[in-house]
Amino acid sequence: MENTPLHYSLRQLRYFVATAEALSFTAAAKRLHVSQPSISSALSELENAFGLQLFIRHHAHGLSLTQAGRDLLGRARDLLKSAEELQIAARHSDTGIAGTISLGCLTSVAPPLMPWLMSRFLNARTGVEFQTREGDQETLFVGLRDGTLDVALTYDIDIDDTIDFTPIVEFPPYVLLPAKHRLAASEQVSLKDLLDEPYVMLDLAHSKEYFASLFDRYGNRPVAAFSSSQPEVVRGMVANGLGYSIHNFPLRNSQTVDGGRFVARAIKEKVKPAVLGVARSTRSHPRQLIRDFTAFCYDEVSRAWTK
Repeated sequence: MENTPLHYSLRQLRYFVATAEALSFTAAAKRLHVSQPSISSALSELENAFGLQLFIRHHAHGLSLTQAGRDLLGRARDLLKSAEELQIAARHSDTGIAGTISLGCLTSVAPPLMPWLMSRFLNARTGVEFQTREGDQETLFVGLRDGTLDVALTYDIDIDDTIDFTPIVEFPPYVLLPAKHRLAASEQVSLKDLLDEPYVMLDLAHSKEYFASLFDRYGNRPVAAFSSSQPEVVRGMVANGLGYSIHNFPLRNSQTVDGGRFVARAIKEKVKPAVLGVARSTRSHPRQLIRDFTAFCYDEVSRAWTK
């Protein structure tokens, strides 16, 4: 069977991705240091090659992507990354697999997890770079689906069939209490005893739903008295006596940046643990570097946190 000849170029794909991100011929031309007519002409040629309209041109109001354009954007990014990997591999053929990893991490676990893993991986590899993004679950999933993220470290919460998830370790939820709270002396705390206590909510999409659902057995969910999307701020609120909170990731320090203290207590009821793992898009074909990093994360995290 003969190979089908390509009727488009990497240059055209690069122009397509830049224009899709800027939604402006002018902005894309400035970013790529080429003329605006060159961008416009290359994209017209690309649309003809694909037989698809990728952009809707709005007179004096920029551009918008068609559904076909949105569908192809992630694949175009993947192909450009693969082309970049090929060039880097040729340039560093004596150093092993090299390239850039676009790494996402759930905000609540990023501080203790992401720098630690990156440092260890870079110590074992040359020619590797990281581009990082922290966010809530939905932000990470969007990044995986549209190709801006290669891989994400997160929990198995609301995983759908567009996400390939490699589980690593289970982390049961636990309660954070002010050090002088009336329940702080107990080794375990019942969720029922917390229903009338002020709740400090970690305000991250999906995570807050997961924590609130733990109380469903009692027919009532806690109403947040305070909230923050930053875990350190939540812990600070707890340490300063504003209420209790619920976390998953094990903490190595019970002191906040302002010198306050809190305690972590196990939940008395049997509750479903969240599973930390590595997420990728099922629509992409991961490069060898991404497969290696996924395996590395599994080995390092399971070794460090599995008892």
